Amino acid sequence: MKTKNHKIKFALFVGAFFLMSNFLAQSDLLKLLPGSRKANYYENNDLLKLEGNVHFEYQGNTMYCDSAYYFEKRRLVYAYGKVHIIRDKINMFCDSAFFNGKAERAKLWGNVRVRDLDYRLTTDSLEYISSSGRAIYRNYGTIKKIGSNEMIVSKVGYFYPESKNYFFSDSVVYTNDGIRMTTDTLAYEYVNKQTVFNGETTILKDSMTMTCLYGWYNTELNKGYLHGNASYKDNSQILYADTIRYDEKNDEIIAKKDVHLINEKSNYVLNSNYMYTSDSIGLTYITDCAIAKLIQNKDTIYIHSDTLFVLKDTIKKNKNIMAYYGVKIYNNDIQSICDSLWFSQTQNKIKLYHNPIVWSENSELKGDSIVISTKDSLIDKINIYRNASAIMELDSGQLYNQISGKNMIAYMKEGKLRKTDVNGSAVSIYYPEDEEKTDSLTTIKRMGLNRLESSTLSVYLDSGEVIGINYVNEPVGIFYPMDQILDKKKWIKNFKWNPALRPEDEFSLPDD
Repeated sequence: MKTKNHKIKFALFVGAFFLMSNFLAQSDLLKLLPGSRKANYYENNDLLKLEGNVHFEYQGNTMYCDSAYYFEKRRLVYAYGKVHIIRDKINMFCDSAFFNGKAERAKLWGNVRVRDLDYRLTTDSLEYISSSGRAIYRNYGTIKKIGSNEMIVSKVGYFYPESKNYFFSDSVVYTNDGIRMTTDTLAYEYVNKQTVFNGETTILKDSMTMTCLYGWYNTELNKGYLHGNASYKDNSQILYADTIRYDEKNDEIIAKKDVHLINEKSNYVLNSNYMYTSDSIGLTYITDCAIAKLIQNKDTIYIHSDTLFVLKDTIKKNKNIMAYYGVKIYNNDIQSICDSLWFSQTQNKIKLYHNPIVWSENSELKGDSIVISTKDSLIDKINIYRNASAIMELDSGQLYNQISGKNMIAYMKEGKLRKTDVNGSAVSIYYPEDEEKTDSLTTIKRMGLNRLESSTLSVYLDSGEVIGINYVNEPVGIFYPMDQILDKKKWIKNFKWNPALRPEDEFSLPDD
């Protein structure tokens, strides 16, 4: 909303016209000027009646009209027909006018037009009360800048000439090139160069739309404050919040409380209680219950953290997301926690750092860092670097299939863990099962513990059960029957099962 300084000068203009305190304080004597065709004085009524091309001066105003009535003792002047009033550089036109010196009131009726070198006011009627320093129109008025498209329309307008402030109410519409503002009330503070609006307000500028219940906009600094069901919308995103601060000059938006940002082009949604965004530097920052919702074609990923950054890739027009401290991820296929995260829309990768854990079905994956890759908007594989492990819960936590190694790649299919490739110091611990059939039912029986160690292993899985193992180098392996398993052989190094840390759903992501 770039509104030039000089554009809202109606306060100055109207103030010059309505300085009625000076107007009424001057001599009440009416001075006739050449032009009147007929003048009659009625002593009984204390009336001077002027007719035909009336031309006179009264209280510092030069007036023209078809006829006029002047009551000297009662300090009243009535003017009728093609009334034209000139005061300094202000020209006023109307069908009739009335001046009451004792009551300190003046009123203009019928096709009222007031103009100076810059602005023109049109309305049905206009009155001024000098005791309160206020001029009012009550039946719709329009203020328009001459030679431009800037205009304000309202049903009621109040003007305060001494302070050079004004107030519009009821069906207020402000328009200019590329700008349209509609509101219930609009005030202009001359000293601060600031408009203040109250009631349901909509601001349209080019492709941008802003709404709120009340707020202000500074016409000199080109910045605004929107409060109460505030919203901001442009071609790429929609922002909702309790409060929005908009600074067009510095290309900044700050939103507070119940922040909800929908980016339709990049398919993500941000929620928080604080947000800062700037298109010029390609940055969006959110904190305080920060949640990012990454909308995929076939699935959605939710990310919660203390602080979250969205960085725009200016070359490829894609987004990178960084999250810090207490990161939690929820997806229908996987859930995860870590200390920090980096997501690349270009690479379709989510990188997890500092004690990351990823859960899928009954599996828990850990390592020093983890990279989640997506393909066709579905999670395709998970790379685990250094101190990699995969633990699969069996029989409701009674037993655990386990895989560990230096590095690991876990392959997903339809959201389920199907295969792991382990490179370096590979260890596999699993409990093979066998079926026992009777005439009436089939039961599953654990045969024992099978422990394999090799430099590399490929382990095939189905619902956490090991269904096959491939290896390049001959592994070192041993099988323990169920009643002969040594406790120290039951676990991989640094075994730890962490079900309590697993996010249960997208609604449980923020901390209480």
